[in-house]
Amino acid sequence: MVQWTEVDITQNNDAGDLLSRLATNQSYVRIESDNMKAWLFLMPVKPDEKPYTIEEVEEFLISHGIVFGYHTSNLSAMCKKGIYQREVIIANGEEPKNGIEGYYELHFAPQRKAPEVKDDGTVDYASVNKLINVRVGDKLATYHPAVQGTDGSDVQGNPIKATIAKELLPLRGTHISRRDDLYFAEREGKIQIQDGKIDIQNVHEVYGDVDLTIGKIEFFGDVIINGNVETGVTIRAGRNIEVRGSVEAASLFAGGDIILQRGIQGQQKGRVSARGQIFAKFIEQTIITAGGDIFADSIMNSRINTDGKVILSGKRGMLIGGYTHALLGVSTTSIGNDVETRTVVHVGCEAEVIEKGISLKKREVQVRNMLEEIEEELDDLKKKSSIYGDKQQKMLEVTASKVLPQEKALKEELAVLLDDQKEIQGMILRGKGASIRIDGNIYRGTVVCISQLQMPIEKNTMFMEYTIQGGLIVGNVIIR
Repeated sequence: MVQWTEVDITQNNDAGDLLSRLATNQSYVRIESDNMKAWLFLMPVKPDEKPYTIEEVEEFLISHGIVFGYHTSNLSAMCKKGIYQREVIIANGEEPKNGIEGYYELHFAPQRKAPEVKDDGTVDYASVNKLINVRVGDKLATYHPAVQGTDGSDVQGNPIKATIAKELLPLRGTHISRRDDLYFAEREGKIQIQDGKIDIQNVHEVYGDVDLTIGKIEFFGDVIINGNVETGVTIRAGRNIEVRGSVEAASLFAGGDIILQRGIQGQQKGRVSARGQIFAKFIEQTIITAGGDIFADSIMNSRINTDGKVILSGKRGMLIGGYTHALLGVSTTSIGNDVETRTVVHVGCEAEVIEKGISLKKREVQVRNMLEEIEEELDDLKKKSSIYGDKQQKMLEVTASKVLPQEKALKEELAVLLDDQKEIQGMILRGKGASIRIDGNIYRGTVVCISQLQMPIEKNTMFMEYTIQGGLIVGNVIIR
């Protein structure tokens, strides 16, 4: 309940002549107990008296300690319009305006603690474990300094202090740097926030299995899985991936190497892609792409494509079924099996790559011809510009403005074409001399392919190395 303080005006006779009639005619001031509001009650003036003046009323208020927050419009109305015998609010205190505490604005989304519910009502469990990745130089946080508030006042002029806005301590962490109020990442990796400390780690390690409740892992650094990777999972790593358990029909993509200590059974849905090398105990029913060598004990019914070598070693060293392409060569203990499963092995440059190189060369010739025509047109424009007057000169400039962008676009396309051709020529050169070496059995049903040539194996044999000699695939016995 609001408590009121009523001022006894009869005890304020020292305010001068202006106050004499207000002090004696039962006019009064009423103030809230917290001194934040004040009301004025005026008695009517006598018939022979002049109306109250604002100065007279203000002096009356001052004599009662009301010195702040006047409602001048209300005071003016009471005097001019003769608002009598009712309380009118004539002063309001001002509450203090508190400041804003110092705070950090994070430029990355904190890791979710609960799964995201999508608009269609389904639950995205993968969103719970989404990693926070950063690159070198990424802005992590901005500190916004505290903004101090302003003090208030009650109607009697007593100050009301605003709360002091506090500053926060600088961010702590590893592999982060600070410039003024900005914080930056000093290396690639994942961010971990714990106890107000930011750490950037370049290894993400999972102690257990990865299943659909996790769903997806995307990380700029290394990913290590100490358990199994189950069907439907996707893992993307900027560097290396190592799985210490088995892998089902999952998708693995690495900017570096991939190590599968217990192999992968892809069920015709698994995909493994690495810019570097791939090491696996076994590979079954999986699509494999690598920029470097692929090492395994066995490969069965898979599609393999690598710019390096495929090396199958150990007592098993089996390559059975599917299609295996290795630009630099294949080395294995055995190819195919006794039930004559069709097994295609290819080394050197694939026909599709050579065809692409031919297509690029044709396009290069077309672009060069178009550039030559444009250059001739531009030369012609330059000659005419020195002859014609201003009107014709402007027409020539308009024509040139249309031709020059075409020339620029064609030059850019030509540069890309030359780079692509250079890459293909490099692949062709690296693929020359690639061989298929089998240190054990080669079964009927195997197709040996080198560059654009192929040779079906008509009968079981062993200890062979296949190369191109004189434009033909030739098999030479390995002397052990």
